[in-house]
Amino acid sequence: MSEQIKRVSVEGLRGADVATIQVLTQDVLGLPVNQINPETVCALFALAEVSDQVPEQLAADLSAFVGRAGREMGDMADLEAYVSLLLDVDAAAVPETFRSAVATAAPDSEVSSKLHKHVDGTAADPFEVSESASVAAEAAASRTKAVKPKKSAAAVKKQNDTERREWIGDFVMSRLQNYETGLKESLLVGAARHKAPWDDITDREVRSVLRAMGRDGKLRTTVGRWLINR
Repeated sequence: MSEQIKRVSVEGLRGADVATIQVLTQDVLGLPVNQINPETVCALFALAEVSDQVPEQLAADLSAFVGRAGREMGDMADLEAYVSLLLDVDAAAVPETFRSAVATAAPDSEVSSKLHKHVDGTAADPFEVSESASVAAEAAASRTKAVKPKKSAAAVKKQNDTERREWIGDFVMSRLQNYETGLKESLLVGAARHKAPWDDITDREVRSVLRAMGRDGKLRTTVGRWLINR
């Protein structure tokens, strides 16, 4: 920011890559136009002309800025002094959209005439967005993904145990739903071990699930038989 004119200047917009442009413009686009150096405003207007080369959100922000800046210039008391700062700037750096905005804000005025004479016969340089990646973008792209730590043996065992117990519970419920009077525990245990997708299911493991389902109120037992607690 210049201490003399108290207006924000953003250097390096033209020719920057998209990532850098996003960083440089994130704060300035929200400022009133009279708080921004007119040369920077010209760069933002020029960038808005090629908004198809930037992310959608930035394009929308640029469009909103251009519309608001035009309205604010129409109400700016010191518009002539503001625009006069561009008379020492290369005419090619003043985009067509900014020239039109000044003409609309102050039609047939001295300031509009001065700017017109300054840029007359000089084509505006198009804003060029660099296709090369910035240092920051390259650094981010070069970061290796964090390697997910391997699960500990205890965690794997717990996961496997949970899967086995859930399978046993589902199997027991599917068998008992067809038997109103239930089934003997020995038959349920034998059937579960026979149908299980694991060959190391034990009697104790199946009985443990049966007891847990009984405590949860899903099953009840009577005379050595297990049945659904309806």
